[in-house]
Amino acid sequence: MTAKLTLSIDTKVIESAKRISKARGQSISKIVEDHLKKMGQSEKSLKTKGSILELRGIGGKVSKSFNYKKEVTEYLERKYK
Repeated sequence: MTAKLTLSIDTKVIESAKRISKARGQSISKIVEDHLKKMGQSEKSLKTKGSILELRGIGGKVSKSFNYKKEVTEYLERKYK
């Protein structure tokens, strides 16, 4: 099911979008829709992969002695030092 959406976009961006649309042989609506779908997938991916373990590249099972809160605290201290 599709629905109409009205957007306010800078005229230079619209002209560029028209050139891209023509070159690709796709409508601007299709290009925008595809882009928004990709953004939604990326957001979903970030939510499911957002653990500190994956950010630090640690894979597999975690030892029972792993202290998640300590790791987060140390990470944030380094980040905002």
